[in-house]
Amino acid sequence: MPTLPDADLPDHEVVVDESEPVAPSRRRFFAMGASAVATLAASAAIDAQTGRPRGKPVAKPLPVGAKPNASADWKDPVLRLVRRITMGLEPGEVALARQKGFAGYLNYQLNFSAIDDSAVDALVAARFPLLSQTSAQLKTADGGEVYNQLADAAVFRAMFSKRQLKERMVEFWTDHFNSLYDKIGYLKAADDRTVIRQHALGKFPDMLRASAESAAMLGYLDQASSRKPTPNQNYAREIMELHTLGVDGGYTQNDVAQLSRILTGWSYDGNGVFAFNRSFHDFTAKTFLGVDFPAMPSNATAAQFKSEGDLAITMLVNHPNTARYIATKMARWLLAHEPSAAVVDATAAAYLATGGDIKAMIRTILTGTNLMASPAKYKRPFHLMVSSLRAMAIEVTNIRSTRQRLDAMDMSPFYWEQPDGYPDRISWWSGLTSQRWNWANYISTQNSATNVRLNSTAIFRTPQDTADGVVNQIAVRLFGNEMPASLKTSLLAYLRGGTYTDTRVRETIALAASSHQFQWY
Repeated sequence: MPTLPDADLPDHEVVVDESEPVAPSRRRFFAMGASAVATLAASAAIDAQTGRPRGKPVAKPLPVGAKPNASADWKDPVLRLVRRITMGLEPGEVALARQKGFAGYLNYQLNFSAIDDSAVDALVAARFPLLSQTSAQLKTADGGEVYNQLADAAVFRAMFSKRQLKERMVEFWTDHFNSLYDKIGYLKAADDRTVIRQHALGKFPDMLRASAESAAMLGYLDQASSRKPTPNQNYAREIMELHTLGVDGGYTQNDVAQLSRILTGWSYDGNGVFAFNRSFHDFTAKTFLGVDFPAMPSNATAAQFKSEGDLAITMLVNHPNTARYIATKMARWLLAHEPSAAVVDATAAAYLATGGDIKAMIRTILTGTNLMASPAKYKRPFHLMVSSLRAMAIEVTNIRSTRQRLDAMDMSPFYWEQPDGYPDRISWWSGLTSQRWNWANYISTQNSATNVRLNSTAIFRTPQDTADGVVNQIAVRLFGNEMPASLKTSLLAYLRGGTYTDTRVRETIALAASSHQFQWY
């Protein structure tokens, strides 16, 4: 397992070697990149870049018909499973998975509540105390600090939690029910705790209903202030387009308008708690998805008015197009960017048969046959960062400055502006090669007693402090012993090409983490 910080705060002691390693300069890193990285990173881009905003670097598309195959050496179904349902390989997790076997390890991760994660829970509670507070308590807290603790904890849990599949699904649902911290502020803390984390491996209808009553979502999509006679349609549109039916899910603009009227009154109080505002509600007759909602008397109770919205949400979660839409997104997340129709059909059927049970859908998607037939997926920056931290067994005293490296890779947690969440498309992320190299260079050189540390001696130069020994440890830790022979040859050539020092060892680790093969899972 990666090195978990001491539970008895304050922090553990780390002896810092002031003389080594010497971080290679940016020029030196790219110089070694010219001789080695160019060999390793055989192909960085997959799809042509389209519509990329904010001047992000754009990778050249591969020649027609040329497709990298990062998974060519991935022969072990158990390792493929570990790659897909964890935030990155690390020897302890790999050993556990091999001990339990494919089905046993999947069941182990699905039954997450039986996994003892108390050590991580205790550290999160101690280091990020704002996250356990209610919205009412956070109203007067420093918003910047609330954000930092929320973002730090996301990386911290992804790195250290034993409930790795849950962390992968937390990332998935965070994007599915995206809300921008910059707009909703401290309300995001409760949303993350009571909507996303609570239901990540539960039932989808429960999560949708929790999201629909989340102050963060109601504020982000302007539902909280929506009122008769001209309701705001943002939430009504996105709950169908992005949360349930999908953009081609069979609804019309009139359905959006009708649902926005049905949902008038869904709001929250001054403490960030859901509250129905009956004075906002449109109680006249509506028709939504072909179902009539009769007019209600003006003196009906708030609960009676709200029940219209509850019924509409029930219609959405029971709709077959919701089953297909959620099945498609989950199959893309866990299996392949383009899952087969058979997998989507089976997963949608599992949704309908189980009332949207997320575990049942995962079992349908993640069979050994499906995994072995699926191409590798490209790591998004968050995944790349956490998988590096886990593989290198980085010692963490304070994760903040390291987590902020996500800003340079354009994936700051909870900062995607649009309601569709960070893309799960290689075409979006494949143009960030230099930022990925910078990340690998940064993390491999860290040796801080106050932030993070790569203990290269203990992790990579033991038990054999030679070029062969280091590369063998890289093969085990970063690639689960499924490192291509060509990559091993290149790393050995670099490590033997100069004086053997800790600096050169760390440069070799950086090259491995920069390699084409490490960008995939």
